[in-house]
Amino acid sequence: MSFDLSPWVGIFSAIWLAFFISGRWQFNRVKQLTLDMILDQARQQRREHQNLSVEDLYQQVLPIWEEMLRKNAWFILHKTELFPIPASPAILKTRLNFTPAWMGAFLRVNGVRLPAAEQLEEEIDHITSLVPKNRKKG
Repeated sequence: MSFDLSPWVGIFSAIWLAFFISGRWQFNRVKQLTLDMILDQARQQRREHQNLSVEDLYQQVLPIWEEMLRKNAWFILHKTELFPIPASPAILKTRLNFTPAWMGAFLRVNGVRLPAAEQLEEEIDHITSLVPKNRKKG
């Protein structure tokens, strides 16, 4: 009596592939939702508050972003992409590098310029200097 492993390997591979595809899809979806939300919130808040800074916008967007994550993603792939991990705000904040400097640079590249503290402004300038010239819009 022999035990054939090939069906078990196939089943395991199919399950892993389903998790892999689902995890990548959820991460890409959260990334796109984050980018859209930041642009929408920046434009809306800028109309309502003339003295809006990057730091202020970040503080306003953060709770909305965290709530959006809880509704739109259950898990993402670990950075090695071998297994799923929970899509918690802390993990996604690290994976997306969701910081005031990144947000300010993203907004600037997309034509929305908000004031920032001097040190933050330097970080934003550094990040935008890394963007290819043909990608810059603003």
